[in-house]
Amino acid sequence: MTNTTKPHSTSNDAPAPSAPSTSTRRFGRAARRLTIAAAFIALAALWWSWRSGQPTAPEGFTVLLDGAPKGIDPRFSTSDFSVKLSRLVFSGLVTVDNATGDVELDLAKDIKIVSPTHYEITLRDDALWHDGKPVTAADVHYTFTTLNDPKVRSPFSGFGKRIERIDIHDPHHFSIHLKDPHAPFLADLAFGIVPKHLLEESGVFPDNTAVGSGPFKLHSRQGNVWVSLEAFDQHHKGRPKLDTVVFRIMPDDNTRVLALMGGSGQMAQNAVSPLMVPVVERDPDLEVVSAPSFKYTYLGLNLAREKLADLRVRQAIALAIDRQEIIKYKFNGTARLATGLLAPSHWAYNGQVETYSRDLERAKALLDEAGYTDPDGDGPLPRFEITYKTTTNKFRRAIAELLASQLAEVGIKVKVLAFEWGTFFTDIKSGNFDMCSLQWPSVIEPDLYTWIFHSKSIPTAENRSAGANRGRYVNHELDKLLDAARQEMDQDKRKALYNKVQAILARDLPYISLWHEDNILVIDKDVQDYQIVPNARFRGLEKAKVVPSGSLPL
Repeated sequence: MTNTTKPHSTSNDAPAPSAPSTSTRRFGRAARRLTIAAAFIALAALWWSWRSGQPTAPEGFTVLLDGAPKGIDPRFSTSDFSVKLSRLVFSGLVTVDNATGDVELDLAKDIKIVSPTHYEITLRDDALWHDGKPVTAADVHYTFTTLNDPKVRSPFSGFGKRIERIDIHDPHHFSIHLKDPHAPFLADLAFGIVPKHLLEESGVFPDNTAVGSGPFKLHSRQGNVWVSLEAFDQHHKGRPKLDTVVFRIMPDDNTRVLALMGGSGQMAQNAVSPLMVPVVERDPDLEVVSAPSFKYTYLGLNLAREKLADLRVRQAIALAIDRQEIIKYKFNGTARLATGLLAPSHWAYNGQVETYSRDLERAKALLDEAGYTDPDGDGPLPRFEITYKTTTNKFRRAIAELLASQLAEVGIKVKVLAFEWGTFFTDIKSGNFDMCSLQWPSVIEPDLYTWIFHSKSIPTAENRSAGANRGRYVNHELDKLLDAARQEMDQDKRKALYNKVQAILARDLPYISLWHEDNILVIDKDVQDYQIVPNARFRGLEKAKVVPSGSLPL
């Protein structure tokens, strides 16, 4: 596999020659090399669509997803899949979907920080909604001030509560006044803007509809089967070269691989298991590209559980895990050890924190010290048993089983429980777990530490959206550092504060940091100019084009 940060792109910006239809290319490829198994799956899918009466997906450039977005309205998009599609349909004042994660102007033409609580913003005068009406300051005002409206019930209500007022000076010029300084606010302006003129009465888009100002507009959707987007001809940054992009949801790992090899999918980003990459690499029509990411994978621990509340037990678990072995044999080297939430390339990263290399004897000694002695020495009886919740994804479950076997070597019996995503995530959010493994897919703004580890971010039955401190971790020294970092506008001073935050978390281990997984792109070789961004969003689709090497005979 290619391990490189080089984007999948060319420097040729000339218009692409007209391509044969997707069905022609698909049939030609199938006639040449489609496996019997893939053909069977394709026929089975067609039969099921006919039997269930579901319409087939439109023709177009097909991206395969391993999970379904719940919606794309930015005011309610919390899942990774929803956010990724939402960013294609709804533009924000700024974007951070780029190679560095830096703030880049989008709907905003200019932003002046007059003071830590006063932002003067000028909108582009060529930004349009998909229905042709202009994007105005009134739309921004509507979007931000209604987030904390009880009728809207947005999970992002905290964003709106930070704003004291928005003054509109003219349709393209307004100012935002915050109640208090908030250092991450500039990056927060990447939030997708929604059209006031369509939502003022009902507050929500009708089912399966959405109107944004992004590079693509929503064409159609069929449940959890597919979502179809069309290029927006009047987009303010230029029309995408792909006319139609179809996101097909295929939860099964093998089905996605067969679809790529059979030509019924042109791209999958982080939707092919690293263990399957060698199989895909042998396909002459596909290319595999891997690049570093902002993704962070961790082992979450519920500190409300008596055993896991003991730091010595958490340290023993960290010392029992052989992360290097897992990266080598499960990821084929396409992941990098993590010392905490932030990747080494991040401006606030602190690499001088406590780390835990595998040390079984030290782990056993810590468990003995904590009072969890081995009842029969090297015999089969465990010191204690805990549960480990994960999803039904085959790759993630395999990693969970491997982690369980490693912990068994120090006398900790781990029962792995796998659930479909909805059930799994509901349990995690409600604190119904001992251990779990999850991933933060886009760690850019370090204020995320507040959402995850501040004591005020512990969700309760009364307030499920309080934050993501699902392990019930409390450290008041950390709270003070996070509060100070949130209001500090000087980046060097913020970095110093977050250095201390990272040191405390590495010591206390509310999370056991595992790795930063590479972004793995599998893409048809006829596709040019698609660029991977570290946060794994689909911004590359704005520039991507298909340049076929030649039509295949029928």
